[in-house]
Amino acid sequence: MAGDRNVFGRDDLATIDIHSIAKYQSEGYPWAEWDLLRREAPVFWYERDNIEPFWAITRYDDVHAVGRDADRFINGGKRLRIASRGHDERMFEVKRKRDAAYGWDADEPFDMVFMDDPQHQAFRSITNREFTPARCRKMAESLATHARRFVDEFEARLRSGGGTDLVDDLAVKLPLATICEMMGVPVDDYADIWRWTDSMFDSDAMTWALPGEDKPTMRRRLRVEFHEYLMDLIDSKRRSDGDDLATKLVRATVDGRELTEQQLYGYLSLLIAAGNETTRNATSRGLLALMEHPDQMAMLVSEPGRYVETAVEEILRWTSPVIQFARTATEDVEMHGQTIRRGDTVGVWYPSANRDDAMFDEPYRFDITRDPNYHLAFGHGPHFCLGANLARWELRAMFQELSTRPWLTSLHTTGSPAWLVDLHVGGIHHQKVALANA
Repeated sequence: MAGDRNVFGRDDLATIDIHSIAKYQSEGYPWAEWDLLRREAPVFWYERDNIEPFWAITRYDDVHAVGRDADRFINGGKRLRIASRGHDERMFEVKRKRDAAYGWDADEPFDMVFMDDPQHQAFRSITNREFTPARCRKMAESLATHARRFVDEFEARLRSGGGTDLVDDLAVKLPLATICEMMGVPVDDYADIWRWTDSMFDSDAMTWALPGEDKPTMRRRLRVEFHEYLMDLIDSKRRSDGDDLATKLVRATVDGRELTEQQLYGYLSLLIAAGNETTRNATSRGLLALMEHPDQMAMLVSEPGRYVETAVEEILRWTSPVIQFARTATEDVEMHGQTIRRGDTVGVWYPSANRDDAMFDEPYRFDITRDPNYHLAFGHGPHFCLGANLARWELRAMFQELSTRPWLTSLHTTGSPAWLVDLHVGGIHHQKVALANA
């Protein structure tokens, strides 16, 4: 989905909008605005109603540099993501109430992504080895088996002639089933985990509501259900002699101390939620991109497996599922003639970096043979996505299996996508699809 690429001029800087969710829902990513910022104001003080001001960083080299410079641009400041004032207030109010209800430490961050080194590295090192390329290679057969099962189920639904949803009936399954398997819980728990993690987003959807529930009641119930699931998981793994990821986590120590219940909850929530976001959204939006570029879809299917690796990297660049992260400056920093003051928020915009023509030849051309492809879909630096290797292997397994299905070239959308109401993760909530002449 390339979006509207109408060209803006420098005079438009005062009015461009890169933060309104309604615009993302109706128009997709604001490519024209990011083009303007990269061209005219790569370090731009963005000040609008209903959002705390921040410096918008949009060029590839600058996004890369901020990610690498974890001393001057930290995660543990006042903001980790760019969001509306209302969203931030709700998020911290929920945390305050949760911490009070369970007697947890109010100063403990949500999870390790909110930490900086050396604390961040100490927590990250607990599970680093579970996500190495070598570990992922050992999972290749299991990933292929799961992918085959889920594509078979997807195909059966398509051929049944009933309504088929690209997200619910395909994209969500493999990443959640995989993280379940790694955690040492039943693979089919993915169905419950999907609704719990889906409720973490500030979404308007009422998909998971019980009869008579309003949105706040539904969200509270789902949070409680997920909390109870994780607490039961922690308790069972403390009594386990297994070697799965969850068991290793509950046995781990940092500075000689076991993780608290609160820290374990945050860690497990992060692994489960982040363990499906990138792969799910890259799968669904990658298939949409292929449908919108039938020549690339035909190429993928014409020689099953041949283009899978480069196709996955191009899908990650093209879709850029993580829209932005925020960092806090620890000292005054000069960039492109602007002074970022100590304490200022810096927002790094990954989709913009991934369409920077200073880095990519014809960045608005979707090309599954593009190589090399040094995109920033997983970020860069000390906070480079922990699960990047796993996400790549999952996506390769999924698109490898899809590339063997000739019917893929007749897949088409029926209706418009329903976008997630979120400024951090650019995903679709639902997209109905069908096979031509099915």
